Amino acid sequence: MIGWYTGGGEMTISFEKGRRARAVLAWFLACLVGGLPFSAPFAVPIMISEATVYGTGHIAAGFVLALAVVIYTLLLTAIPAVVLVHLVRLFGWRRGVADAAVPAGISFALTTLLVAGNGGQPVGWLPFLIASVAGISGFAYWHFTGRPRPPY
Repeated sequence: MIGWYTGGGEMTISFEKGRRARAVLAWFLACLVGGLPFSAPFAVPIMISEATVYGTGHIAAGFVLALAVVIYTLLLTAIPAVVLVHLVRLFGWRRGVADAAVPAGISFALTTLLVAGNGGQPVGWLPFLIASVAGISGFAYWHFTGRPRPPY
């Protein structure tokens, strides 16, 4: 505990709470890094279109779509992110590499299973795209958390 005198009494700040808050903020930013590139090919054409289907709210519609993709990314990655951080710490894997490789590997495997399990469809490039975005997001998470290294 870090403490200082504030005139009215003792105020303490927990180092662990600060570390957790930084981890949550880093996770949120990493979801932005991963979610916005997925939404851009759909949101940008909506925002710049002159189509009457979107009316005067076409710019707002693009932003809403981008926000929906980021929220979906947040919901989809919440529990796996916590589990993966604990696994990396438990096994003492090298951070940075593990923060990028583990989400990329899991994303590749799950996407391949979901696509291949959908009526024998060819897998194609989608698992590679999602795995690369997951790896970039994991690497961004490592940077946003301050590039931690073992011991934790």
